[in-house]
Amino acid sequence: MKRKIIAFVMLVVMAVSMLSGCGSAAKEEKKAESTVNESSAKTSNGEEVKKDDPITIKFWNGFTGPDGDQLVELVNRFNSENKYGITVDMDITASLDEELSSAFAAGEGPTLLLSSSAYRFTYGQYMQNISDIFDKTNLNKDDFIQSYIDYCSEDGNLYLVPFQIVSFYLYWNKDLFSAAGLDPEKGPATWDEYLEFAKKISDPSKNVYGSGLCYGYNYQMAHVIQRFGGLAVTKDGGSWKANLEGNSGYADFVNTYKKLVDDGDNPLTDDTDSMMTAGQLGMTINGPWLTGGMDTAGINYGITTIPTGAAGSMNSCEVLGFSITTAASDAEKLAAYRFIEWWNTTDANGNCAALEWSLTNGYPAYLKSLMDTDAYKGNAKVMSMTNTDTSAPSDFIVDASFPGINGIINDVLPQFIQPVLFDNADAAASLANVQKIADDITAQYN
Repeated sequence: MKRKIIAFVMLVVMAVSMLSGCGSAAKEEKKAESTVNESSAKTSNGEEVKKDDPITIKFWNGFTGPDGDQLVELVNRFNSENKYGITVDMDITASLDEELSSAFAAGEGPTLLLSSSAYRFTYGQYMQNISDIFDKTNLNKDDFIQSYIDYCSEDGNLYLVPFQIVSFYLYWNKDLFSAAGLDPEKGPATWDEYLEFAKKISDPSKNVYGSGLCYGYNYQMAHVIQRFGGLAVTKDGGSWKANLEGNSGYADFVNTYKKLVDDGDNPLTDDTDSMMTAGQLGMTINGPWLTGGMDTAGINYGITTIPTGAAGSMNSCEVLGFSITTAASDAEKLAAYRFIEWWNTTDANGNCAALEWSLTNGYPAYLKSLMDTDAYKGNAKVMSMTNTDTSAPSDFIVDASFPGINGIINDVLPQFIQPVLFDNADAAASLANVQKIADDITAQYN
């Protein structure tokens, strides 16, 4: 499970009842223009609207897991509730890329697409600028956490509206913490504490290790290493610049990792997930999908955000979002806007699809108002995954606008880390070697 593409690895955690809302309709006046039909109706917020001629829009996504069932339920709810005559015809497919490529090549495609924000690099020419969604709906742009909006934008244009925030977290085994004399309700807040806790937990006679860092898990490595040395690629004078050679933070990370291994506090294995669910690891770092295996195994565990390192506060993540393709007509685009508005708006009964999705599936909120609800605050698991510093940068290992992230994660980081771990290579020399690889990658986009 751990190597599944981050954009589509979803796992249902626990269903929770919804209370008061998210995405308040704060604007005084509805700006979305209605079309032909003069018969009127009320929106969920009690506004008078004109009912449009019936319209059907195609909605494509790759949510083939259990969360896809909830998505079907919510789309059906919109279809039955909306007063605009809109029907969302949803297609969930495991071969989303192939279907999109074929459709776009034929000048066709869905109206509405749900995908990783990284799709703006692959399919950006087929995504419409949807910056006017905040003028044509009651959505409040200021309610969206700005770093997530930035993730979905290019050159000041918005191409996706956030739907789900996927990050990595630190998990700890509370029973192993207790056995080591540590507070089972408190995970490490810094990497110094992480090392201290790992040493106390490790017990070679029981095949128990305090730390579960995994050299073969490139996404984990990326989330952790940037805590030590910042982003691997940034913008410098209008050009992309790789920051590997001479990065003392990156060298500190790999030397720390090697020390954990050499001291017997971290196994040198590429399968830490199974060790964590078997109760053999005190701590590991992974995505929210790990909770399923932990729950099934009956592990008594805690979750918190990844400890802060020398690079300072950050909230590295991937953003999934709604986009509207160039296949959509103006009427279809407006219908899609209304679906996105509905998703992020509290109705008269206190229901909000975005809130329900977040709490049921265990993903942190992207709306400030949602984070402030009693329902959200009362969900301990989701709160433990929430970085409440909404100003913290959300870039993951590279500047969020850099298209070559996969090359950095898969071709650069392993070539830096593994020689140090397995061949006792000097960290600084290894960084100098991979700087050349990274320079070749950035050159493709300069």
